[in-house]
Amino acid sequence: MYPISAVYADYLKRHDREFKVKLQVGAVTYDDTSIVDFTIDNALSLTDGLAIGTTNLSELKIKLRTQDEIPSNAMMVPYLAMDTGGLAWNQAAYPWNQAAITWAGGGTEWLPLGEFYVDSRERVNDVWVYTCYDKLVYADVPYVSGLSYPATHKAVWDEICTRLGYTYDSSVQIRAGTITAAPTGYSCRQVLGFIAAANTACLFAGKDGVLRFKRFRGGTAPVIQMTSADYVRVRQTNPVKSYTRVVLTYDTEEGNAYESGSGDENHTLYVTIPFGTQAMADQIRVDLAGFSYTPISMESRGFPHFDQGDELQFERYEGKTWLDTQTPWAATETPWDGVMRYRSIILRQVMSFKGGLKLSIEAPSVSEQQSEFKVDGALTTAINALNKSVVKQGKLYYGASLSRETGLTIDRSDGKARAVLNADELTFYRGSDKALWFDVANNKYRFSGTLEAADGVFSGSLSAATGTFRGSLQAATGTFSGDLSAAGGTFRGNLSAAGGTFSGALQAASGSFSGQITASTIQGGTITGALVRTSATGARVELDAGGWRTFDGGGTKRIGITLDTSYGMSAINWYGESGGVSGAINGQDALFQILANAPMLIQSFRGIQFGGSVDFGGVSVYGLTPDKVVGLSQQLQALWDALNNKSDKGHVHSYTVPSHNHGNAANQNFSYSGSTGSA
Repeated sequence: MYPISAVYADYLKRHDREFKVKLQVGAVTYDDTSIVDFTIDNALSLTDGLAIGTTNLSELKIKLRTQDEIPSNAMMVPYLAMDTGGLAWNQAAYPWNQAAITWAGGGTEWLPLGEFYVDSRERVNDVWVYTCYDKLVYADVPYVSGLSYPATHKAVWDEICTRLGYTYDSSVQIRAGTITAAPTGYSCRQVLGFIAAANTACLFAGKDGVLRFKRFRGGTAPVIQMTSADYVRVRQTNPVKSYTRVVLTYDTEEGNAYESGSGDENHTLYVTIPFGTQAMADQIRVDLAGFSYTPISMESRGFPHFDQGDELQFERYEGKTWLDTQTPWAATETPWDGVMRYRSIILRQVMSFKGGLKLSIEAPSVSEQQSEFKVDGALTTAINALNKSVVKQGKLYYGASLSRETGLTIDRSDGKARAVLNADELTFYRGSDKALWFDVANNKYRFSGTLEAADGVFSGSLSAATGTFRGSLQAATGTFSGDLSAAGGTFRGNLSAAGGTFSGALQAASGSFSGQITASTIQGGTITGALVRTSATGARVELDAGGWRTFDGGGTKRIGITLDTSYGMSAINWYGESGGVSGAINGQDALFQILANAPMLIQSFRGIQFGGSVDFGGVSVYGLTPDKVVGLSQQLQALWDALNNKSDKGHVHSYTVPSHNHGNAANQNFSYSGSTGSA
């Protein structure tokens, strides 16, 4: 049952209830002015009794009065709400924190009725009639597994849901179990149903589009309590139904099955699981122990929050007068108030909206009034005998099947290989890709995989994308667009390859390689016009026609030996971490240079010798004292001593300063005479 608010539930019980309706199609919303009516059919079982492992599609048929062109396979989501516009204060008997009602009135929350996708459409007069199905319709595709087998039920389930973009809620509880081989030949929807059956459940898409399990168990409480005011009529179609025996068919071709429990046909549940086991059959029987339901057909008031699979309890008045009661006192089970209470289950519900809402509920069962002696007639006997010997279209025979569309098809159970043989196609598949096939248009056999041979002689042209040859390979000519691996071989013609790995001896008179050559050691010969490097990226050394270079771990060039064609010099350049030139050594006939773009340190622990004259270019030298130059300090001291001996000791000079008044006639004239000398 889909959760709704207390206000919504209360309004559903009212006889004066009014519905609000809308339909969401992408970003467009249609209201009751466009919606004529609709019908939604939800079913767990479309047979005449209970079944587990079903994955039935819910169907929506809706009539719209619109001129819009709705896209193909568009998603439609119908909604219902209760109109609360006439709610009075004395009618609002709800807790304050649960009364989500606006002051302006309006309605309750919008209840989604499912996510449906347009399958077909028809225009009748001015009204469009759309037939839609829920998202399980997208599971009707072949299941091709990418898992490694054996695989768990949960892994297979998650692989399908992930591939189809499905989500599921906490009701999906998958028991531990393994599938030994991929269930090929089935759709994704069938495989989901098999896993649901292994868990004694049915699968359906909920009103919010989320996948759910309806698990059948004994001793569960009903989620719906219906009184006689909630339905129009109800009819019990058969006695209470229960199951004490389970027959699990795992091979439908041969009719092989596991049985668990005991009982007649009326109390036997049949289920099909290709990967079923005896343990599964036993567990299903245990789950159904104590489970029962009353088969009914009911016409009810509309309750849009009911889900298929909901277990319900309903009341029915069966009181009689004393005179009309014919049963003994001890066998009479009618309560004093005459109201009997029954338990059933919604195996199918059809909800119709046309201004108002009504609901039809069914819980069918097979009648137990049938013959227990089955005698086959002459025609049935002949057909059964023919079925045992005839080859049928679409039937698998150890992976092989015949059909009018593809002829003979052979599938591996794990999906890794497939063969299709008919007048137009001779193909062996690797998964879904062609591996070996006959190209009818070009009259050639083609191979897209790896060719392995102990030995072989190819007299024509050999073309391969890749190959490993363990024996001797001999070919007159050959073109290889991929990797060629060989232990040894002699090639007498021209060998052209995009790439190749040779673990043995490769001998050729000549060869042209347009791809990659991988080798541990190359000896002798001449390599011209190639790029030689120790690594493709990071720290490496490279050599090509442009020169020799080294790179650091960041890929920055640090040392280069090149020919500077602009100045006619050959040079060794050093580069800093930023990639800029930090220094260089270059030269030509007239000049040899050592250049630096940063402070330079010249240092030797054994001395530096200059073989000729050194020109510092007029640049001042700092830090070079006489004692740093051998013999210079002694020469300077000798020169100073000589100059000192030449000095004239006691020599005196006389001088007279003329009379002056500093330019002021008022001052007294001043004059001075004296002498000076040196010691």
